[in-house]
Amino acid sequence: MERSTFLARVRERLAGVDGPELPDSLPSTFASGDGRLFERFAEELAKVGGEARRVEPGAIAATVAQIAKESRAAVVAAGVPFREAVTAGLALAGCKVREPTRDEAAAADLGVTGADLAVASTGSVLIRMGPGAPRAASLLPPVHLVVLAESRLVPGFEELFSELTGRARASAQTVLITGPSRTGDIELALVRGVHGPTNVVVLFVEDGE
Repeated sequence: MERSTFLARVRERLAGVDGPELPDSLPSTFASGDGRLFERFAEELAKVGGEARRVEPGAIAATVAQIAKESRAAVVAAGVPFREAVTAGLALAGCKVREPTRDEAAAADLGVTGADLAVASTGSVLIRMGPGAPRAASLLPPVHLVVLAESRLVPGFEELFSELTGRARASAQTVLITGPSRTGDIELALVRGVHGPTNVVVLFVEDGE
C-alpha cells in the first residue's frame, strides 16, 4: 500500500475522534527516588558499565586530565560547559584537541560533549546535536566524557518530559544516552562498543550553571 493511500485511510478512520486530554503536569512516581540525585545517578549508570564523578569547579582540569591520561587526541563539541577548564585538563594530559568533525572523531580517543539534562532514575543524559556538536563526537571515540552542571540533574522522566519538547525543537537531533554502547544480538553474549563508545564518564560540576 502506498504511503499516501495508507495515511488517507488513517485520516478517514480518525475523523471526528477526539484524543484524550493531556495533563498540564505529570505526577511524581516511585521512579523519582528519594532525593539522592547524584548517588542514584551514579548507581544506575554503574549498572550498565558507566561512571559518574562529582567535582568542584576548581578541580575540573585535574579530573579531566586524569580521565584523558591515556588519550592522544580528543574532539570537544560546541557548547561544552566549563570549556576553558576542560581544555586545560586535556592539555595537562598531553591530549591534543581536534575539531569535532566526523573524520577527527573517528580518529580520536576521547569525545567530550555537554548535556542538557541528566536523569537520576536511569543514569541517562540528554544530549542535543547541532552545528559544531555532531553526534559523531559522542559515538565514534572509544571514550565519551559528558560534562554538565549538577543543577541539570533531575530525579526522573517526569521532570525530563516537562522540558523535552522545547529542547528537542531547538536542535537538529536530541538523543538520550544511558551508558556505553552494548548489544546482545550476537549469540546472546553481551558485547560493548559495537555501536558506540566502550566507556562513558559523566562529570558533574557542583553548584555550576
